[in-house]
Amino acid sequence: MTAAVALTQAGCANPPVTGPEGLTISPPGDPTLVLRIDPLFKPLPALKFPLESLSDVDRRVFVDAGEGGAIQRLLIVQFETVQRGGTFRFRYPAKPPAQFGSETYRFNAYVHDDQAEAAKFPDREAGITRKFLVAKGFEVPRLYRVARLARVSDPDGMSEVIILYLENADTDFPPGPLDGADEDGDLPMNATTAQAMLVRLKSVIVPIPE
Repeated sequence: MTAAVALTQAGCANPPVTGPEGLTISPPGDPTLVLRIDPLFKPLPALKFPLESLSDVDRRVFVDAGEGGAIQRLLIVQFETVQRGGTFRFRYPAKPPAQFGSETYRFNAYVHDDQAEAAKFPDREAGITRKFLVAKGFEVPRLYRVARLARVSDPDGMSEVIILYLENADTDFPPGPLDGADEDGDLPMNATTAQAMLVRLKSVIVPIPE
């Protein structure tokens, strides 16, 4: 298996490291979590920004794009910490549960209208990431199929890790709002489709050691 290597990159602590089996990355302050990423996904510079007045986000984006920069798939690994002096805490159960490596994560899968959310919340994750990808020359889908894992990574609720696997879903739905979407604008997947998405997530990002 690929070993994690400590490197320094301007403006990017814990950068992804290239090895013979793909990239490896570990979250800031948690060297026990090391993730190997399929080499089909190309790393972009780290995205770091405050999320309102609650937390600081360190978001790592990996792109699998076709000709002309059309995004087919994304992997996003997000490390989020409570802002210094803040009273907010990450507190949520790992339900519905999914095993990923040695840890249990909260798992959900859904179809997401990224374009609509980015327009509604330009200063949150979707808006910032979409603008970032466009600036890098990528053709960004309107819709994604999403598998999401999230885990509170600090016993005091000071940090969390989120892993997102996204697939271009533009050809699966007609223009306009998603029919049957929830209050967040997301369309939940049925259990069978959700589990298939989780399998695909686990095929392209692997915790080391497993």
